[in-house]
Amino acid sequence: MPLITDYNQVMEIYSEAAELQIGLPAFCCEDRETLEAILASAVEMGAEIGVENLPIIPAWTVRYPPRGQMTLITVCGSPRLGTRLMFSDLEGFVDESSRFGKLRVMPHLDHAFPWLDGDILVDFVDRFASVMCDASEKPLEENMRVTGNYVDKVRGRVVVEGAVDEIYEAGLEKIKNELTTVEQTVRFLEETGVDIVVPNVGTEHRSTSDTAKYCSERAREISAAVGKRLCIHGTSSIPRDQLYQLPGDGFVKINIYTHLAVSGGQALARAVLSNLGNIFSEKQLQELIHQGVLGGNVLSGAFGETIAPIKPKLAYVANSKRRDAWYKGVKEACKEFLELFHYRRYGS
Repeated sequence: MPLITDYNQVMEIYSEAAELQIGLPAFCCEDRETLEAILASAVEMGAEIGVENLPIIPAWTVRYPPRGQMTLITVCGSPRLGTRLMFSDLEGFVDESSRFGKLRVMPHLDHAFPWLDGDILVDFVDRFASVMCDASEKPLEENMRVTGNYVDKVRGRVVVEGAVDEIYEAGLEKIKNELTTVEQTVRFLEETGVDIVVPNVGTEHRSTSDTAKYCSERAREISAAVGKRLCIHGTSSIPRDQLYQLPGDGFVKINIYTHLAVSGGQALARAVLSNLGNIFSEKQLQELIHQGVLGGNVLSGAFGETIAPIKPKLAYVANSKRRDAWYKGVKEACKEFLELFHYRRYGS
């Protein structure tokens, strides 16, 4: 199935999710392995509930200063090249001959600052299902003016997401983390005309711990006033036992990245550690033991997944083993979020 980029089709999918109280996770990615893992999680969930065309949102940033993902997709760091490569991979994955070909895939451009990513917001607008025009670091009046101007240019061509005010950055103590009010949200929607709105309800960007104080009550107050058209950022900072309630609190779109990176990175590290005897020679391992980096048990033929004799083996030093470990870790994390955000309701 071709990528879903028609404005009306995208809005219908959001309306369907809101009616079923399903949260659509926007899984951010910066590499092919993560992109494939995102799609695979939807295919596996669909097979379990008997629905082949589940909606799924792969997302990415471009030059976003905290993490410009399309500058990271290649070593040369070209954001436009990264964007083209991501679309190329995505279009290949959703070809009708692919196992992912029946999914409703809606690519999303995340955290696009108009003064940094103006070319992407204009040149690629018709290739995205939705874009986040992010002027939230500006004062509210300027934020609304900039966001509203962009909406006027692309109205009816792409679903536009906007943020009322800036979401707290984990670790930066000088930034206030004040909750968005109902009145601010209503005014922002009226002044800008965005389709999806991001309020600050206490979460933190790029947090690797779930210590934020998510304010469910404020989210419900805002949703009661504007409808189920909310998006939440900083999901990794919310305690796991609260995540399932996000769709019911009014969030139809839920952004996720940090947890995926942690899951993939840790799975990769475990795979490498268990295969040290298949990656290094015995002499190299002895040197690492002497340096205090490793313990002596790595020289045992029974250590981890070591296959005797201890020495580099092509299947383990080439990239595919590490790729597969990352892919599996991310896919399992994505699948967990699909469960938490009630994707099984699509099969009811």
